[in-house]
Amino acid sequence: MSKRIVIVGGGAGGMTTATQVKKRMPDAEVVVFEKTQYVSWAGCPTPYYIANELPQKSVLHQTAEYFTNERGISTYINHSVERIDFEKNEIIVSGDEINGNYKYDELVLSVGNNSFIPPVKGYSEEVEGVFKLSHVTDAFKIKKYIDEKKPAKGVIIGGGFIGVEMAETFQKRGIKTDLVEMESEILPKFDFNLKKSIIKKAKEKEINFNLGKYVVEIKKENNKVKSIVLNTGEEIETNIILMSVGVRPNLEILNNSNYELKDNILRVNDYLQMNYKNVYAIGDMIFTKNKLTGEEVYAPFGDVADKQAIIVAKNIAGQKRKYKGVMGTFASSFYDIKIAKTGFSINEAKKAGFEAKSITVSGITKALSFKEKGGGKMEIVYDVKLKKILGAAMVGNEAIAQFIDQVAIVISNDLSLEDIFDVDYAYSPTNSSVWNPLLTAYRKLIE
Repeated sequence: MSKRIVIVGGGAGGMTTATQVKKRMPDAEVVVFEKTQYVSWAGCPTPYYIANELPQKSVLHQTAEYFTNERGISTYINHSVERIDFEKNEIIVSGDEINGNYKYDELVLSVGNNSFIPPVKGYSEEVEGVFKLSHVTDAFKIKKYIDEKKPAKGVIIGGGFIGVEMAETFQKRGIKTDLVEMESEILPKFDFNLKKSIIKKAKEKEINFNLGKYVVEIKKENNKVKSIVLNTGEEIETNIILMSVGVRPNLEILNNSNYELKDNILRVNDYLQMNYKNVYAIGDMIFTKNKLTGEEVYAPFGDVADKQAIIVAKNIAGQKRKYKGVMGTFASSFYDIKIAKTGFSINEAKKAGFEAKSITVSGITKALSFKEKGGGKMEIVYDVKLKKILGAAMVGNEAIAQFIDQVAIVISNDLSLEDIFDVDYAYSPTNSSVWNPLLTAYRKLIE
């Protein structure tokens, strides 16, 4: 008798799990339940979709019908899984086609996150013009509002990656934008010296950063947003607000199921299993570990969820594979400025107990004699005694993520600076510098 593998959540992680399980176990019954009307959606491209720079297919890849009819995966949209009976291997589903108890042999949870909403007087999702952005449905609502209402003024609350990217989106849609961040800097995990170009660009584009401040009240008129009030007493008029303060794991289904959570955190083992060996969890629901320290971290990124989905599929199919964790690798952009980071910053490395120092090197995509040589500046963090790289961050206009990926490979494989020297790097005047940034680091630190 074939196994029934049930996946709760039809986002990128859930659908990747479903397709990978079906690939490895063609005879298995693979079933997906998604509470909204959309599956196979991507969150990272949504700011560029809202900005009219990407089409809808960039954020909504396939339909439920495609997975059911073309891939042999029974995909149920508008079906909410209310709770789980772990002892009976059952979920309780609410939907038109399936309603009630539903058995599983293996269960995978991939229900994502919820936007964190701070306690702000006057906040309500029912107020016209107030939005969050944690699901593709939010992106559709924001874009429709901007298309139809054409707001002139906007406020972004939160200076993380989504906040900064959406500030650019608002400005490109003709919205005069204020960004409010309670910390003294935007992008708090990124070194200040590498953020100077972003701050300069924001001034050029007339995006106003309100740093070291926070919103205490949202004012409305006829249930439409009118303004915000800051803790300083300042009042800023606005026609649209995006709450982008951060996200938290969506643990509602586990709370409804009386699943024991310590510190309200879902922890899984190295095989991404929960306390029950036939139940897995992936993506934004879970905390994972930092490869460098072993400490638990939260990494709500789409590529992380997809990688975890492949590992879960292998484990369900009997191909035992551990998930080794993350190093906080990311990339983003602000207009033509590209930024990326992996591993530790200098402060993070010192805090973790390493004898850390940093150097700055260039990473360029063409020989210096070319007028447009691309690339940018990279700050490399290393351990003085171990002679190993601990992290790197880079800002520039081209190939930034690719350079940082090289450093991520070095750190993941625990390569020394001597090992780095032995790598055979590609070089041509039109494609790269003769001195790869890692080779430059070797020369500065070893030679």
